[in-house]
Amino acid sequence: GCIEPAVTDRAFPRKEDVRRSMLGYGDFDTTMNVVADAVAKGPWLMGEHFSALDIYAFMLSLWGRPSETALHAKFPHIAGLAADVRARPKLKAALEAHGVIEPGGYSG
Repeated sequence: GCIEPAVTDRAFPRKEDVRRSMLGYGDFDTTMNVVADAVAKGPWLMGEHFSALDIYAFMLSLWGRPSETALHAKFPHIAGLAADVRARPKLKAALEAHGVIEPGGYSG
């Protein structure tokens, strides 16, 4: 997939600029806009069906740079997906147990 490399490149910038055409995802903002557009059709990334893809996108949003809250402010549809995933009972219990239920609570 393209999401993880985009998030990784944002978290750990390359020393040299790479031509956009050399990356399978183009750039971070383009990748996040594709995800946001998919969620906008939602309620989940696969439409009406909650899937592991929603959990994966949520997990990657926790690592947003410069922060999860900044990523969510820039991409409100991703923030909505994260809030919906975060509210799922079993995940909510796990996040509460680790003290990271609130957005921005995970500092990775």
